[in-house]
Amino acid sequence: MIPQQKDKKNKLIYIYLFFLILISSINNKNFYNKNFFSENLVFEIKGLSNSNNQKLTKHLTNTNKDIIFRLDKQELSKKINENNLVLNFLAQKNYPNKINISIKKATYVGKIYKNDMLSLIGSNGKIINRDVKKMTGLPYFYGNFEKEEFLEFLDIINKVGLDIKDISSFYFFPSGRWDIKFKDGLLLKLPDNDLINILSKTILLKNDQNFRNSKILDLRIQNRVISNE
Repeated sequence: MIPQQKDKKNKLIYIYLFFLILISSINNKNFYNKNFFSENLVFEIKGLSNSNNQKLTKHLTNTNKDIIFRLDKQELSKKINENNLVLNFLAQKNYPNKINISIKKATYVGKIYKNDMLSLIGSNGKIINRDVKKMTGLPYFYGNFEKEEFLEFLDIINKVGLDIKDISSFYFFPSGRWDIKFKDGLLLKLPDNDLINILSKTILLKNDQNFRNSKILDLRIQNRVISNE
């Protein structure tokens, strides 16, 4: 390549670079002018009723003032879980400044007296203050149990396939064990361990002709069933 042609090619390269930098600068200016990194986070929540979605949105908007890149995930999770209707949730960042939150709502699994007031208890183990009179068919929970003890027991109930609609009440004792009272009058006295195995066998016993008239099935002694008609 002759020197003159080489110099011409180099000049063209410099010109292209100049325009590339100029265009990039213009784009960057517009980029910031559009407030791409706006400090006003926008929360879009789905999963609860419209009114509860709006309440939670307002709560999060008032307590999360940071930009999306400095969002405190633990604080966000804490604020969402303060709502007793939330079972679990999924939060996703949608740049530049939106947080999409999908909530799975807790179901009502029973009624419970707390602080001299009848309330609902959810599948998340939280007390939900609602109009209990409208909620029919739910069993009552009695006793002073911790949230973890309730959730562990509820998980066992679900695993063995007991239908809560068939149950009148659950009783928790200080020793850590439960009793179950069915709507047909049968009372199960359960041990404090091996509940999945015990309850699975109890479902079969409940339908056994030999125990059809039983009012109490005492299963607290290992490998024994004490029936009281």
